[in-house]
Amino acid sequence: MTRISPLDLSFLLLERPTRPFHMAAMTIFQKPKGQQSSFGPRLFDAYRNSKAVKPFNYRLKWLGKNVAAWETVEPDMRYHIRHIELPAPGSMQQFYETVSFLNAGLLDRGQPLWECYIIDGIANGRIAVMIKVHHALIDGEGGLRVMRNFMSDSPRDKTLAGPWMALEDKPRRSRPSVSQIQRLQSMLKGLSKLPGDVIGLGTDALDLGVQSLNLKPRAASLPFTARHTLFNNTAKSAARAYANTELPLADVKAVAKATDTSVNDVVMTVIDDALHHYLREHRAPTDRPLVAFMPMSLRDESGGGGGNQVSAELVAMGAPEAGLGERLKQINRATQQAKDKGRRMQTTSRQAYALLLFASQTMSDLPWFGKAPSANLVISNMKGPAEQLYLAGAPLVEFTGLPILPPGAGLNVTFASVNKDIGIGIGAAPEAVNEPFRLAELIDQSFHQLQADTGVIGASSMPQPIRRTP
Repeated sequence: MTRISPLDLSFLLLERPTRPFHMAAMTIFQKPKGQQSSFGPRLFDAYRNSKAVKPFNYRLKWLGKNVAAWETVEPDMRYHIRHIELPAPGSMQQFYETVSFLNAGLLDRGQPLWECYIIDGIANGRIAVMIKVHHALIDGEGGLRVMRNFMSDSPRDKTLAGPWMALEDKPRRSRPSVSQIQRLQSMLKGLSKLPGDVIGLGTDALDLGVQSLNLKPRAASLPFTARHTLFNNTAKSAARAYANTELPLADVKAVAKATDTSVNDVVMTVIDDALHHYLREHRAPTDRPLVAFMPMSLRDESGGGGGNQVSAELVAMGAPEAGLGERLKQINRATQQAKDKGRRMQTTSRQAYALLLFASQTMSDLPWFGKAPSANLVISNMKGPAEQLYLAGAPLVEFTGLPILPPGAGLNVTFASVNKDIGIGIGAAPEAVNEPFRLAELIDQSFHQLQADTGVIGASSMPQPIRRTP
């Protein structure tokens, strides 16, 4: 048996039906020419006859109250691998309705904590591989690695591989990385040995206090100062609503270049503008800028420097009635101030501050703190695969995760560059956003309008959003 770390055990002990702690990711492929009817059954047969390697062959074994370990078993692939055929016409609305249903339930703790669904019959000859894995079994970085590694960069590679086969079948290019939570825990344990950093943390805390008294300009939003909005309605059940849309990366870069901003700023601007339109359509406008809880990289353009250069910030976005051009300027200033502030902070205090923000989000679940949330939503920016990938000759057309709702949040908007597009994924509690399809439409419309306002002609035609949920 293999010992379960206290952190991994906490994901199991804190899990509730309304707050699952599994991760889900989807890859959508264009079936190879001439294999419209045969590719799905061949993939299903290969997966059913495959062998799972660690940690996908670990099963939970309780040794006592709140004490557990992993035991190695031979997973029953008939249980873990499922093949679903969408009814005609196989629209993306039907696809996301299916995904929402599949992702709602908790994983069976009597089995290794993962499931894979081959979803066939998607319009235009497409097929999806969706996998659910418990956070206690693998961390987010490990999950991204196995999802990337089961694909090939060559259309001539005909291997029908699966994510559970990737860890041992593919060589690792770097040593395994630990999760951000583990890094934060290690950092906090080392505080007593770093008096200089402790002094720096006190200085940074004092600086926050001075900002809260308005004695100096604020570099970021402060915890518990956001206006409560519709997006702060947290989930009362396991039901989630998902949607997705795509923006051409070349077009987003053209707008960023023309306005002397960044790709991140442009995408945040159209998301922010769409959110305000959504609130007004639902007769729930706000009179303050929305505040995003946002993990962010602190690396410079060279990407140099060692150590963990990732923090988190509460970013106050554009004014409710601001036009798109002015909104972009406001968001650019806010993100630059947040990055500058992070670079001025010492490494330990920067990470401790991020942990403080995580804690403030958790406290927002409490009745009193829920009236004064720290943020209105989570916005995440990830870098996906830049090269074209394939599965047994089938080109990857979409690579996305289903955003998890952390404590204190009813909405998570995650965007990632994947090959030539930026995919924007929306995950929400229905109590917060019951029409994510409409929010995806509004994001598209805001980007079109921003292009027109800045005089930037699109380098490619805008595809229809890939989205829909119940």
